[in-house]
Amino acid sequence: MTIAMPDQPVDQPTQRQTCAVTVTYGSRLALVQQVVQGALACGAGHVVVVDNGTATSVAAGLAALPARLGADRVSVVRLPENRGSAGGFRAGVEAAAGRPETGHIWLLDDDNLPAPDALAVLAKIWRLMGARPEVALVSYRPDKRTYQKLITRDKPNSLLPNSFFGFSVQSPWQKQKVVHWRQDGLACWSMDMAGYGGLWLHKDALQKTGLPDARFYLYFDDYAFTLRLTEGGGKIWLCQQSTLTDLEPSWTDGKAILHPWLQPENGPIRPYFSIRNRIILEKRAVRSHALYRLNRALFLLIKVFCATPRSVGYHLRHPLRMLRRWHLIRKAIRDGEAERFDNTLVHSVRAETSL
Repeated sequence: MTIAMPDQPVDQPTQRQTCAVTVTYGSRLALVQQVVQGALACGAGHVVVVDNGTATSVAAGLAALPARLGADRVSVVRLPENRGSAGGFRAGVEAAAGRPETGHIWLLDDDNLPAPDALAVLAKIWRLMGARPEVALVSYRPDKRTYQKLITRDKPNSLLPNSFFGFSVQSPWQKQKVVHWRQDGLACWSMDMAGYGGLWLHKDALQKTGLPDARFYLYFDDYAFTLRLTEGGGKIWLCQQSTLTDLEPSWTDGKAILHPWLQPENGPIRPYFSIRNRIILEKRAVRSHALYRLNRALFLLIKVFCATPRSVGYHLRHPLRMLRRWHLIRKAIRDGEAERFDNTLVHSVRAETSL
């Protein structure tokens, strides 16, 4: 299939008015530098880098980026402590929206390297769709499983009624329609919610969505943010020809004996916030508490406890370690179902730098 290349002269103003936002933490200076340079090479007019409470040595490297790449092209927002993805992107989106030159905001994780034409493709699709502020687009990340399933199997990225982490015994009968858009060799799929990485939205859309909710702290705060957009009448489209490369694999990827929630190396923060926040989102789609509890029980048994043939044996060999892990999962479920935004866990493990 021949893909029509973006019409650069027509769409360059939209690209220049795009302000990319990336949030970094820990010791990831080498990664974020690639992302910043990649966004600028794509034609973005400016990049806001949020320093999410990094150590002094890393902060110095980040602070030097405007001098190296041009203060008119890069700015750095320094947060005194790590506020998670929700607090970090909230600060970045607010800074980007506050720039008079900003038309669109392009959110990028600090390991999302854009292809050279990624932004030009988004600008062209947006123009072909009518250049409406309520339309948001998302760059395709080939390693992101939810996006793979949307494109290859038409599996919607949405909330299924009564589901637990997207699992539902009713799913064969819960068919949800995915709308396709195709023009000039470009293809898009409709979405109800999306991750931050690759999300490109018009600044005016923030009048309805507001800023990211910092209470989520980490994980699924992006879904909460984008759901507000679509529930308010906006549209989100995944754009296959605008691609990002994930420079690092996700903590949920890879093969292991245990489900990622149970792996000690993932620490308590990742599973707790992932579970709690997803449950808070899915609560709005619960129609039958009996079906929800059934889906929850089956997911925990089949997908987590029996994730691999060796998982059960590991539980038997390390009962106390696994008991502590399941206690954490139980707390996360209870807090999510009670919609309790208890973020004190962060402070108790503040020494853990890799989130």
